[in-house]
Amino acid sequence: MIIDSHAHVFKEYYNEAEIKEIFEKKDIIVNIVGYDLLSSIESVELAKNFDNAFSTCGFHPYDIDKLNKDTLNNLKKILLEPKTIALGEIGLDYFRDLTPKESQVEGFRKQIRLAKEMNIPIVIHSRDAFFDTISILYDEGYFKGVFHSFDYGVLEVKKVLDMGFYVSFSGMITFNKRDELREAAKIVPLDRLLLETDSPYLTPVPLRGKKNMPHNVEIIYDYFANLRGIGKDTLYKIVCNNFFEIFKKTSLTMGKEVACLKS
Repeated sequence: MIIDSHAHVFKEYYNEAEIKEIFEKKDIIVNIVGYDLLSSIESVELAKNFDNAFSTCGFHPYDIDKLNKDTLNNLKKILLEPKTIALGEIGLDYFRDLTPKESQVEGFRKQIRLAKEMNIPIVIHSRDAFFDTISILYDEGYFKGVFHSFDYGVLEVKKVLDMGFYVSFSGMITFNKRDELREAAKIVPLDRLLLETDSPYLTPVPLRGKKNMPHNVEIIYDYFANLRGIGKDTLYKIVCNNFFEIFKKTSLTMGKEVACLKS
């Protein structure tokens, strides 16, 4: 079974035929990740409709202005859904000046505290904000989750691993000018590894310029297997086991022993 641990399979990006085609591929499991309340609700509905889909719900730093008392309460409710496996994606993004840093920090803290209260993993988005990201995590004392689409180097990945987090790599590891990211990917223990597409973004080489699709995660598996010198089928099983290990609720609806056997 192939795992795409992070994708945004929403009507905003895909038509109905494309969504149906994505989930008709029974050898793939897709974690559909929201970025605000409406997209999170959509991810929950998709997870209900497709056996091989799970949902992750939360407010992205660029959408943090939508987080208030009411939406936070609604988020708490949908996190209780059987196939909602994590709170995310949440974090900090200083790459573009789209939302004030102060608002991002406040929203990040609120969502970490909610995850801690509910004992649910967090999916972290961090771009050009590493020091603030880890400082907040240390302050809040919550280290259960994944740094998604990891976007830093060796020193940073060592700190993330020391904190106890899993690390997920996207198609960025195939990009020509990302040697520092590949060096980080080389040292992540295989039992702390996830792989993802971040669809519809970050389409891997050689498909750059096209809309990304969850099945393109196979390209990332191929690339990572070559980078680390391990068999692709072995990598499928390792990542699948890791996915079921960090996201415990997955096993309530899909048995780990069955799911991690590649079709």
